[in-house]
Amino acid sequence: MNQLLFHNGDSVGCFGRTRNPPVALAAELPPDLSFSFVHSSPPHVKVAASGATGADAALVAGLPGLRSAMAWFKPETKNRGVDNVPGPRAAHSCNLVGNKLYVFGGWNGKKGLNDLHVLDVDAMEWSCPAVSGTPPTTRNNHATFVVGTKLYLHGGHDGSKWLADLHVLDTEEENWSIPAVAGTPPSARACHTTTRLGRKLYMFGGYDGSKCFNDLDLLDLDTMTWIQPRVSGTLPQARNAQTVTVVGKRLFLFGGHSGNKHLRDLNVLDTETMTWTQPDVSGAPPPGLRGHTANLIGHKIFLFGGYDGRGRSNDLYLLDTETLTWEHPPQSEFTPGGRQRHTACVVGNKKLFVLGGFDGFKWLNDLHILDVGKLEENAITNKAVTSLLSNLRRLLNNPALFPDITFVVEGRPIYAHRALLAARSDHFYAMFTSGMKESREPEIVIPDWSYTAYLAMLEFLYTGSVYDLKADVALELMGLADHSALDGLKALCESTLVHNVDVENVCTLFSRAHRCSALDLKNYCLDYIFKNFETVQHTKAFDALGSEPTLLLEVTRETISRSKRP
Repeated sequence: MNQLLFHNGDSVGCFGRTRNPPVALAAELPPDLSFSFVHSSPPHVKVAASGATGADAALVAGLPGLRSAMAWFKPETKNRGVDNVPGPRAAHSCNLVGNKLYVFGGWNGKKGLNDLHVLDVDAMEWSCPAVSGTPPTTRNNHATFVVGTKLYLHGGHDGSKWLADLHVLDTEEENWSIPAVAGTPPSARACHTTTRLGRKLYMFGGYDGSKCFNDLDLLDLDTMTWIQPRVSGTLPQARNAQTVTVVGKRLFLFGGHSGNKHLRDLNVLDTETMTWTQPDVSGAPPPGLRGHTANLIGHKIFLFGGYDGRGRSNDLYLLDTETLTWEHPPQSEFTPGGRQRHTACVVGNKKLFVLGGFDGFKWLNDLHILDVGKLEENAITNKAVTSLLSNLRRLLNNPALFPDITFVVEGRPIYAHRALLAARSDHFYAMFTSGMKESREPEIVIPDWSYTAYLAMLEFLYTGSVYDLKADVALELMGLADHSALDGLKALCESTLVHNVDVENVCTLFSRAHRCSALDLKNYCLDYIFKNFETVQHTKAFDALGSEPTLLLEVTRETISRSKRP
């Protein structure tokens, strides 16, 4: 029986495609779906600056004082009593009512939850209020919305079945109840969205174990009547785990999963005309994502995290809803780790509270805050830095801009500047101050490396990134970075190669990572070999490991060790 993954192998709540889905799963997938397991990249793989693309943004991220380092921070919280802090979970809900965040339910890797935790955002103190009435049953991937001081909760999955029930928590009376509704209610589902605009509640999408939805249900909050409105325009593709964000009188829908692929389209519903459109958007959009969050702050939608089928993201994307332009601010070491099915709530005008989620290996209960005000301040500074980076990029390999050193690689010249290289690299500083021939000659011949790899290394030293880094270049460049003691560049290459591991190349990458002391990549490859051993052992690259008995012994020991684990 094929199953929807609410477990520790792939996606929480919304299905991935897996050849051997884990047991103890929570919900059935349609039987016609084939599976292929996709391993997410480990969260400990370090990425230099902000990645291999978006080159100028990458160095902005790497320059002290010029990155969004303090825009993200982990707040200190107090705990009123015992165990009031929510335990690890994903696919939960978190809603702001007054000055309190209400966290309900979710999945912790073993079971569904129906506990309620409250964070007073003024005192930053957690509590578990004693609530009367009958609470909702355990569930995850439910949908919530707030009306005044009342928190409504719909549907989800309880670990064995899909739900269609509607509950309401009166946060003043601290009482759960089931509201009376009229009309035809939506069918059971999870991974859907409920979005309130004025006195109307709009429900879209979701998954019920056999299909995804693209129907729109409307709850009139004055009469508490469900309506299936007539809509026009181009209907969005059926999906689940999408986001829907209110912008004026419009609803902005992004991403989700169709059952076959991750989606990256933007759809807009005009609630006055009930017309769907797909507007033209400029800038580089996020990849197809599910389980991300999207919140409106000012006139920009802040999209964070999610799962793209390969790994859990910690990227932040901004959609300017006035210009319809995507922006991608640089990361910093303070950015939360990658995750999906977390929650994000806007508190005040400029703070985004991110809680929990699933990182591909474990369920989380960490709390992070994005100070959008500081992010905006950094954006102003970053414009000046972007101009600086553009000028630095022009310096590299430009004979007209006063180079004082020429590297000859594969018979081709690369023009560079001693002062810049010495300031950016101990390797080059030693080369130029050693008193040896290299410190005096205007031209240095470089053996053993390709022109492409050497130019890419210099690009990293000039700009802090390598634009459009390909896997084949990254493999050689990792060795060059190790030779030149450029740990940041080596980490960037590791990150690129991790996302390109497959059955045919994993043993080659394992061997190369060992020689380059690229431990993150090596450990990832070792894990991949173990999990896919039945197919990896038949490849030519695996046979080649016979010439490296130390590595072959390492694979054997790991296999024996894991086979003994319960």
